[in-house]
Amino acid sequence: MFLTLKVIYIMHREMFTFSHFLTALQAAIAVVSARDRSLTALLVAVWGRVGRARVRLERLIALWRAGMVPKVRVRASRAGEMRSAPEVQRVGLPSQRGWLIPRMQQAAMFGGMLEALLTQAECVRFLDEVPQARRIVRVLQRMLVVPPGKLPPTMKREVVWPPPAWQEAVRQAGMSVGPAGRLIWN
Repeated sequence: MFLTLKVIYIMHREMFTFSHFLTALQAAIAVVSARDRSLTALLVAVWGRVGRARVRLERLIALWRAGMVPKVRVRASRAGEMRSAPEVQRVGLPSQRGWLIPRMQQAAMFGGMLEALLTQAECVRFLDEVPQARRIVRVLQRMLVVPPGKLPPTMKREVVWPPPAWQEAVRQAGMSVGPAGRLIWN
């Protein structure tokens, strides 16, 4: 019994998976989305993209381990063709490296975890042999990893307080705002 558990532990330790990492990333995105309502639309789109990446990567890992990786399909170019179906509106995601870090500070931690996962021997072999997985992982790297020697991009937030109507009311009342945010008579 003990030997069997030890063998299972060793086998599990040697095998890599993206599932735990991406599930934890989704949970962190959900927490930040609930706290910061100004980013909810963007973070819900990111949460869905990470979930789809998790499912696709785990499917590819299972097929790779079984030796049944599908061949890469080459599609003919559709440049210049008229599309009859209406375009679906999508949330545009930023494209800089490490773009999720200024929007959620925990993303820096997940970037480090992703880099550590990608250095495992089995993961390196998997990404060498499965080009479909490389494309998925490249999206995750662009989202979470900042190149060495560079600073993560910054995000400008809109100034929301105090609202313009409130400022006008304070001015009309002949008051000003003190350093602690309290109203003071002029």
